[in-house]
Parts: sequence; C-alpha cells; structure tokens
Amino acid sequence: MLEFQLSTIVFTIINLLVLFLILRKLLFGRVNAVLEQRAALVKSEIASAEDSNRQAEELKTQYESKLTDARHEAAKIVADAQNRAQRVYEGKMAEAETDAKRLRSEAEAQIASEREAMLRGTRNEVASLALLAAAKVAQRSMDNADDKALVDTFLSEVGEKV
Repeated sequence: MLEFQLSTIVFTIINLLVLFLILRKLLFGRVNAVLEQRAALVKSEIASAEDSNRQAEELKTQYESKLTDARHEAAKIVADAQNRAQRVYEGKMAEAETDAKRLRSEAEAQIASEREAMLRGTRNEVASLALLAAAKVAQRSMDNADDKALVDTFLSEVGEKV
C-alpha cells in the first residue's frame, strides 16, 4: 500500500517550492508580459475599431446628407427644366398664333385684292357688254370716253344698291 513518509513529503514540498520559484522567475514573468502585451493589443484594437466605427458613422451621415442634397438638387434641376420647357412651349405657341394670324390677315388681304380685281374685271366686262348692247339698241357705235363714263357711273350706282 501507500506509505507516507515524512521525509518524502517534505522533500516533495521543497521540490515544488523550488520549481515554483524557478518557474516564477523564468516563465511566469515572460508569460505575464506576453499576456499584458496581448491585453494592450486587444485594447488598442478595440479602441481602433471603435474609432473606425465612429468615423464610418460620421462618413455615413455625411454621405446621406450629401445624397439628400443631391436628390433635392436633382429635383430642383428637373423642375427648372420643366419650367423652361413650359416657357419655350408657350413661346412657340404664341409665335405660332402670331404666324397664323399674320398668314390669315395676309390671306384675307390677298382674297380682298383678288376680289377687287375680279370685280373690276367683271365691271369692265359688264361695261363692255352694256356698251355693246346699247350700241345694238341704238344702232350706233359707243366708243367714246363719255359713253364709258356713263356706263361706269351706272354700274357703280347699281353696285351700291346691291
């Protein structure tokens, strides 16, 4: 069985203490230094990550603000373009109306002048026919200017009555 001897126990305790002191002197100091370096590195990485997150949030806020401003600017540009297009449209419509009125008045003037020319031509033709008919009735020639003036006066009086 197991026998416990006091000398073995004392030597084992002394060995453990010496081993502990040696390990503490050589190993634990280095391990603690490495652990402290690791802890410092982790703390600095956490701080760096927090700074990066904060900066990322600030940039995100700035970008969202710029994006909102850009959308407002785009909406303003579109509204301005629509307003300009409306003004151009209205200008073109007014110009087209002016052109249409001008063309209509020119056409009316041309029609009136053609009507007058036709009436003059018709009057002259009727005057010639009236002179011819009167000559036939009177059995004489009516070529002089007085006869033509008489017929013109007659036609103008008839034209006024009609």
